Amino acid sequence: MDGVELRYRALLGRIYAEKLLAGVDSFVVVYDETPSCIAMAAALLAAAKTTRVDAVPSSELAGEVDSAVLVMSPHVAGLGSRAVDVLKKVRRLAALHTPVFYALDEAEGAAEALSGKEVRFAVREQPGEITFYKVSVAGNNLTSEVYDVYKLSPEEAALVRKYEAQHG
Repeated sequence: MDGVELRYRALLGRIYAEKLLAGVDSFVVVYDETPSCIAMAAALLAAAKTTRVDAVPSSELAGEVDSAVLVMSPHVAGLGSRAVDVLKKVRRLAALHTPVFYALDEAEGAAEALSGKEVRFAVREQPGEITFYKVSVAGNNLTSEVYDVYKLSPEEAALVRKYEAQHG
């Protein structure tokens, strides 16, 4: 993993800790054991606004947790079904790294796994900003509404462009 990707993951970790996890006083980072996910998990732990945090590989999450951030990779087979399995163990709040949310769109049992908990995710829809959403479940349909927007500084936007140019 190069320095650009490390800086990018650190940036996302800081922004997620500030916005995606706003008001959350304790959480577990559930991550895949890939270099990118490990870097992102470490960044989230370092930037956390609370000391009541933990981290566990997605393959090792045994029991239930109140709140979790799912940092799981689309490059590991079966992301949608793996995420559903993890979400079934989350009781209150699930904050989803963007690829996880989109993988759930076609995953069997996703609506049921998301139902009854607060679900948040972030996505870069416009250049220079990250939009944060809360998800609602009605039947088998997922709907989302914006709850915050983070405007990237010129330096942050330059880092994102550099990361995307190098890592597609």
